[in-house]
Order: sequence, then structure tokens, then C-alpha cells
Amino acid sequence: MMRKLLVLISLIALIFGAWYLASPWFAMNGLAEAAQDGDTAALEDKVDFPALRASTSEQITEAARRGSGQSGLLARVPAVVTERIGREALDRALTPETVGRMVASGTLAADFLPEQLRGQEISWGVEREGFDSFRAIGTFEDGTAGPTLIFARDGLAWKLTGFELPGPAL
Repeated sequence: MMRKLLVLISLIALIFGAWYLASPWFAMNGLAEAAQDGDTAALEDKVDFPALRASTSEQITEAARRGSGQSGLLARVPAVVTERIGREALDRALTPETVGRMVASGTLAADFLPEQLRGQEISWGVEREGFDSFRAIGTFEDGTAGPTLIFARDGLAWKLTGFELPGPAL
């Protein structure tokens, strides 16, 4: 009886360990396949669009504030206008269709990357942030840091919740 219990516990631990190690790669592969297939329903399941918009909006806000670099109310007006226009554009641009095209073509945020990085192959590594999230760290073929995709656990699956651009974003 004790031996059966030990085997069962070992089997459960093995299954959990396999899920813990492999599930991020399955999540990234599933996102890429849904994007390549143009399956918007699957993309809606694999991407948390409100979180993705919030993450991108934060980057636009930060870039606008860095870009203003001046103090005073009048100096901040262009940054505030840029921030609001950026947020409005995000609501329209970050749809399952556009995110699918960006992921499938490898052009996620390509317009914001320096010219020399555009079109380069990118490889991915996984960096865990506890049990509930992980980061897919991109590296361009020349060794330059690429974008980072941020995933959060959703039950036993993962959802894309944001991305970060290397260096000063946007």
C-alpha cells in the first residue's frame, strides 16, 4: 500500500514538473500557430487583450514622459496629447487580427525597433517569474536583446498579457 502511494506521488510530481517546464513552450507555440492560421478565436483565448493594451499604454506613457524631458505645464502638453492619441490608437490596433499578423510575421513592434534589428531572426528563451507568470526573452541573431513577451497563468494555460521593447521603449 505504501509503495503504491509513493508511486502515485512520484507520478504526480513528474507530471507537474513536465507541465512546469514544457507549458511555456507550448503556450508560445500555440500563440504562433493561432497567429499563422489566422484563428482569431484561438488568439482571443491566448491573449489577454485588456492587459496587453494596458501594458502597451504604460510604455507609451513612459516614452511620452521621457520624450518631453522638460518641466512645467506647457512643456507637458505635447506628451499628454501623444499619450492620449497613442492610447486611442492602441484600442483600435490591438485586435486579434492585428496581433495575429504581428506574431505570424514576426513584426511585433518592428516599427519601434532600430533599423538594423528589423528583419533579423529572433530566438526565444523562457525566464520564470514564479508559478503564475513567465517572460519569453527574445534575442536577435546578432546577439542584441529583442522584445520580451509577458505571459500570465490562466488555469493550467497561459495568456499573453504584455510585451516590453529592449532599451528605451518606443
